[in-house]
Amino acid sequence: MKIDPQSSVIYAAYGSNLDLKAMAKRCPDAKQLSKGILSDYKLVFGAKGFLDVVPSRGDRVQVGVYAVSTDDLKILDEYEEYPDLYDRIPLTIHTEKLGDLEALVYVMQPYTKQQLPTEAYWKTITQGFEDYGFDVSDLERARHCVE
Repeated sequence: MKIDPQSSVIYAAYGSNLDLKAMAKRCPDAKQLSKGILSDYKLVFGAKGFLDVVPSRGDRVQVGVYAVSTDDLKILDEYEEYPDLYDRIPLTIHTEKLGDLEALVYVMQPYTKQQLPTEAYWKTITQGFEDYGFDVSDLERARHCVE
């Protein structure tokens, strides 16, 4: 699949945007490209009980990689409360289908506290992990680390 950089942005999701039905409603132009790995990061539950990724040497985060339109990116910015809660930064993702590529990833700025997720959010993110066939133990590990 050829990706047109003029009309789309590569985005890597690790939380609620892995839920394929929710993502299709939220970002109608988004195209699911591949599964991927964000190396040297780990999942944590941050402010408001939302997932975040933080640097952690030797760890990895499973991500879903999408091509999103600039309109979808605006929707994602609003959904992710950018730039107040999350920032978006380019990071290298290793994908199954496309090799290594640079993708936008939302990260909390600053990451300051941990909070348990709500049951509704937990259900959404576990659905997304199931949609992608990801190992849910990564979510369990993040939840058990909340202080």
